[in-house]
Amino acid sequence: MSSIITDDVIVKVAKLARINIPSEKVSQFAQQLEPILEHFESLSKVNTDNVIPTYQTTGLKTVLRQDVVDTERMFTQKQALANAPKSSNGYFVTAATIKK
Repeated sequence: MSSIITDDVIVKVAKLARINIPSEKVSQFAQQLEPILEHFESLSKVNTDNVIPTYQTTGLKTVLRQDVVDTERMFTQKQALANAPKSSNGYFVTAATIKK
């Protein structure tokens, strides 16, 4: 495998990841990443034609309920505002969060 990890690639990836790498370490990282990429390239040669894709490994099912409106548990607007310290025209009144 020809070297695709150059010092320029290391510098670019570090910049994208917002990682500060000292200039004297850039070549060291390039040398360390090369065997890792070679290993991943060797995995691409593995025959996976008869392997079923694995999307989930635990066998657990989704335990979340359906997103359905339960009208029996709904508050009216009046009930929702009943304990509000301040309300106006059917809305909660709060302190400003954005200052202009």
